[in-house]
Amino acid sequence: MNHPKDTALTKQLQRQLEDLTHVSKTQDWFILSAQGDLLVSSEQSPHFNLDDYFSKQHLSRVLKDQQGEYILVSGYNPQQSQSAHLVLAPVYTSSGLAGAVAVRINVSDLIERWNISDDLVVMTDQNSLIFLASKLNRLRVSNWLDSHTDVQFLNNTRSKIYHLNNENYLLQNVTLDDLKWQIHYLSNLKGIQKKAQNIAFISLGLFALVFLFWLYRRERALKIASKLENEILIADSAQRQRVLIENTHVGLLQLSKFGEISFVNPMGVRYFGQRAQLNAHYLHEFLPECPENQTALSFMHSLQETPTANQALASNLLEQEVILQKNSGQLFPALLSVSSLEWSDSQGYLVTLIDISKRKRAELNLLEANTRLEERVLERTKALEAAQKELLRTEKLAAIGQMSTAIAHELNQPLTGIRTLAYSTELLLKRQDAEQALKTLLDLESLVVRMQKLTSELKVLAYRRPEQLTPTSVQDCVKRAIESLGEDAHDLQWRIHLNQLDSVIAEPTRLERIFANLISNSVQACTGAKITPTIDISLHEEKNHIVIHYQDNGPGIDKAQLAHIFEPFFTTKPIGKGLGLGLAISANLAKDMNGTLKASHNTDSQLVFRLTLLKA
Repeated sequence: MNHPKDTALTKQLQRQLEDLTHVSKTQDWFILSAQGDLLVSSEQSPHFNLDDYFSKQHLSRVLKDQQGEYILVSGYNPQQSQSAHLVLAPVYTSSGLAGAVAVRINVSDLIERWNISDDLVVMTDQNSLIFLASKLNRLRVSNWLDSHTDVQFLNNTRSKIYHLNNENYLLQNVTLDDLKWQIHYLSNLKGIQKKAQNIAFISLGLFALVFLFWLYRRERALKIASKLENEILIADSAQRQRVLIENTHVGLLQLSKFGEISFVNPMGVRYFGQRAQLNAHYLHEFLPECPENQTALSFMHSLQETPTANQALASNLLEQEVILQKNSGQLFPALLSVSSLEWSDSQGYLVTLIDISKRKRAELNLLEANTRLEERVLERTKALEAAQKELLRTEKLAAIGQMSTAIAHELNQPLTGIRTLAYSTELLLKRQDAEQALKTLLDLESLVVRMQKLTSELKVLAYRRPEQLTPTSVQDCVKRAIESLGEDAHDLQWRIHLNQLDSVIAEPTRLERIFANLISNSVQACTGAKITPTIDISLHEEKNHIVIHYQDNGPGIDKAQLAHIFEPFFTTKPIGKGLGLGLAISANLAKDMNGTLKASHNTDSQLVFRLTLLKA
């Protein structure tokens, strides 16, 4: 220890340590310095490195803290999951601690029995360092005691449960007073829980057996009591059924599996006659040959041949209308229903009969009444169709006459002017007055333009629908409509309330034409009443549509005439002032743009137009 660099001395001590290892049957011997450095080793274990298990600082601290006593020290290699155990004997000189002699011991024989069970046994020294443990590779050496949960049992006993490798262990501690070592016994709760479950299952099985035995005794007692009660109920039920069958208003017959009548209730006897002998007879004897009885007769005859094969057919004989024959030979209609009946030792059928003579008479009367009603409705329909055709013909002739009168008047005036101007032009040309003749030709041209405008108004009624509709500004269309009216609308006052809504799906030209017609009518009506025209236009939204309200301060129109203002050639103006096509054209233009144009009176009896178009 005083001469660590003496090579000869080191080799000599190394041979002595090797001999000592063989004699003592230990694993390795070491000579350490006071700082924990390895000075000499027996090198019996070539794959053992002291530094992998013990740090120099830890060994130095342990030697200084021992105060001359030997101590057992345990170390752990986390890479190999193995532990090592050293017994340290400090060596002192006159100057103090010089180092220590250490021997590595094997404790595998001591813990061999511990590894057999699933429980863990851990021994720690006074510094809580593990120096002996079973299945040590399952534990974390550092801070392994920190992973615990406090638990309290039913008898108020407190303990701790540790969580290691996804398993729970119950801890029991024993302290060795002389060495201040601790033995930690960790019982695997999996086995304890399994034993508890087995005990619980066994207890539950015993309880179930006891409960089943009690149920058996109880059910047996109840069965005896129920049997007595059932006998009483069966007797009472039989009595009730007998009363019910005898007093029902439906004929009931019981047939054997061969179709033989074995029981008839009083109503069934009344149907066939009081003297009719039904028992021991077959039902097909009372079904005469007729188209209504083909299905029932086929089933009844087949019962005598293959009764078991006709159970499925019986389900189809529900509410079959048949004709039955009474004892006196009289026939009556009835509603027949057959149901299969099965007993413990036999099989049969239940036949239900209902006399439907009154219903048949009511059906015949109703059919006769319906026939008469259909004939009367047909006669009235033909009369109405004839009246409608005559009315349409009259209305068409009236409309054609009104249109012809208006068109003739509108065309006769410019034609008369054209004739007069043409004659005047001819005279002026003969007089060689070219300047005056040119002025006459200009007047003649204006009359031709007037006639052209009239014919164009008529052609608008047959406009084709626009090929494409686009987002259009309402305010811009109103402005262009006012501009197109020129001097006729120079005194017009107008207000538009957009409410942040100004774009609709329309064709700008058609929408402009609608506003031009409405504004032109307002200007003419206000001018005739000597009123300065004022127009208010407001917009509001209804779902995916924009509704445009148009209102002026004109005299309006009578309520009686309001329903006709969109009809072609209807006008309140005198002849020569208009054809009555403006509003009819506007309504058609709105329809072409997937919209509507309607008129109504508000609360102040003022005329308001309502134009509805799709929202852009």
